[in-house]
Parts: sequence; C-alpha cells; structure tokens
Amino acid sequence: MRLLLVELTRFRSRRAIVLVLVAAALLTTLVTATTLWDTRPVSAADRAAAEATAAREAADPMFQNDFRQCQESPQDFLGPAATAEDCEQILPQAEWYLDRGALDLAAQNDSAATAVTVTLVALLLVVGTTFAGADWATGSLSNQLLFEPRRGRIWLAKAGAVLVAATVAAVVLLGGFWLAMFLAADARGITTPGEAITDIAWTSARAVALVAGAAVGAYALTMLLRHTVGTLATLFAYVVGGEILLLSLPFDGVGRWSLSNNVFAWLYDGYEYYDPTVSCPAGEEFCEQVARVTLEQGTWFLGALVLLVVVLSLPSFRRRDVP
Repeated sequence: MRLLLVELTRFRSRRAIVLVLVAAALLTTLVTATTLWDTRPVSAADRAAAEATAAREAADPMFQNDFRQCQESPQDFLGPAATAEDCEQILPQAEWYLDRGALDLAAQNDSAATAVTVTLVALLLVVGTTFAGADWATGSLSNQLLFEPRRGRIWLAKAGAVLVAATVAAVVLLGGFWLAMFLAADARGITTPGEAITDIAWTSARAVALVAGAAVGAYALTMLLRHTVGTLATLFAYVVGGEILLLSLPFDGVGRWSLSNNVFAWLYDGYEYYDPTVSCPAGEEFCEQVARVTLEQGTWFLGALVLLVVVLSLPSFRRRDVP
C-alpha cells in the first residue's frame, strides 16, 4: 500500500500527465456542450418558420398532384391498410425543416458517449505510456530500486497507480457527461425508459473498464519496450496498420479478430459488422452480409491482449538490467 501511495504521488506530480488529463476534461466538456446545444428545444420562432416553409412547399403543384392521386388510391401510395386521411403525411411537414431533434439519451449512449469513451481511451493510453516512459527516460528507476529492490512490487505498484488514476478519471468524466445529460433531459421534461437507463449504466461500466485496461496495457508495453515513442508507434501500427492488414487478408471471417469490432462488442454487449465473406443462402442472390462479435468474444479478445503484454512485461522487468 505504501508503494502504491508513493506511485500515486509521483503520478500526480507529472506535469505532462496533468496536461493530458486536463485535455481529456476539456474534450469531454466540449462533447457535452455540443450535444446539449445540438439537441436544444426548438424555439417558437424556429417552429413558426418551419411551419411556414412546410405550408409553402405543400402548395407546390407537384405535391398537390401527388396528394390528389393518393386520395384517389391511398393503398397504391401507402400500403393496403392506408386510408385517404393518411395521405396528409406525404405533404411537407414542419418537422422536415427543423434541423435538430429532441435529446434522446438512448441514442446518445451510442453516439456522444462513444465519442467520450474513445477520447478517454486514446488519452489514457498516452497517460499510461508517459508515466512509465518518464522513469526510463530520466533513469529514476535505478534510484527507486535502491529503496525497493523487489522489482515485481515496483512494477505492480506503478500498474496499480495507473489503474486507480485511469478508473477515477473515467468515472469522473463519463459520470459528468451523463449527469449533464440526465439533468438536461429532466429540465426539458424528457422521460427515459428504465431499460435505456440500465443499458446506459452497463455500457458506462464497461467503458470505464475499457479505459482502465487500455491505460494499464499501455503502461505494461512501455515497461517492456522502455521507450515512450516506441510504445506509441507500436500502438499506432497495431491500431491502424494492423486493421488494414487484417481486413486485406484473403480469409473468411477475419473481421472477428479486428480490434475495433471487439472493442465495440465489449462496449455494446455485442456488435454486428459488414462481412463480405458471408455467403448468401442457396437460391438468394442478395442477403445481409452481417457477422456478429459477442460480448464474450470481445471480452476474451481484449483480456488476452492485456494479459499477453503483462505476461511479457513483468518478467522482462524482473530480469533485464536497469540502466
């Protein structure tokens, strides 16, 4: 515990880490503010303008001609159960000319919240890398080993500090985002179903775990490579180059091993993606070429990645010379 507290103190004292965390807070605030602004209630003036535009467009001879034909034969236009009264829906409506919709928390769970999560993952990767890389760059690890020669304890204490800090940062920033969303929805009189709230809670919990796991994985990789830039270059090559290389392989079902597909499967309790290697059933020329990565598969994939780096990093730190 003492070592963990020491590492947390060292973590807080790193200026670069503080700046990255401030950037994470600012970007989360930006996403929050943009989401609230883009979903703000429509003013009376905006609605009046939209209604006037809809009325003007509805008077267009083209729309009126379609409207008359629909009234004469509504089933041909709208389906077998349609009536003449249903033909009103083919005329321009005010909603067509309003450039924003109401705040929908379930929809934001798949859009704005994902943007916040991806931002936090990217920045906390940098934090985990910087925390370990600074010790190698300055040579301070040699001094630390004079006070605590058991290398495994130092490695674990540093990993614990990264884990705690990343978890707290993710909880605070994601929690702040959702607090603002729920307060705005309440102020606007928007009710969110209980199922959507449960889904948001579970997705947020998995997002926090993803951020923490990414930070610890980046720390472990840096302790293995002993170089901040080397770690960032390796991560970039894997995330970008690895995805391109994987999808270009001439094998069926390679999307199952895509990092992004597994990340989204973990976040969203399963993820469906386009897979051109899916064969259509016999006799069908066209079909939905969709494959699915389950939550369990995403969990095993991401967990194995972090575990692999840890298994390589910890023994390496114990055995290799420290300059």
